Amino acid sequence: MARVKKIIFVCTDNTCLSNMAAAVFAGIRGGRDIEVVSRGLVVLFPEPINQKAVAILKSNRLELLDEEARPLESRDFVPGTLVLTMTQAEKQQVKERFPDVTDLYTLREFTGQEGDIIEPLGGTLADYGACYEHIDLLTKVAAEIIFKEEEEHDSIGM
Repeated sequence: MARVKKIIFVCTDNTCLSNMAAAVFAGIRGGRDIEVVSRGLVVLFPEPINQKAVAILKSNRLELLDEEARPLESRDFVPGTLVLTMTQAEKQQVKERFPDVTDLYTLREFTGQEGDIIEPLGGTLADYGACYEHIDLLTKVAAEIIFKEEEEHDSIGM
């Protein structure tokens, strides 16, 4: 994996899961020069972020990076971009639409796990809270991997 300069968290509609992951990462990146954004694969108009996701983020003292859903576009990619999707199906869609993307994983895959992260559509606030806890843990593990890789690059002068 190349040195990470930008992370794009991707979910289907960019109204919940990718926003949670991006907010968690932004909250722990410290002074590191890593841009973090969230994007969606099916964003037809600038829809507001799911209110339950917003409430969960606020209760965890995290801020949304965007107030509205934004589509994944070719201009989002720069050298050193890491793309982390929530599901295998989303990963496949990114691969099909942007075949030049090389650092592409599901969040679970990147952290050494299998399976998808599924949004609790229509669920209770507690359901969204449980989903957040899962994303929070996985995102922090992903950050540890990225930060360790960054330290290794720095120690060998890359």
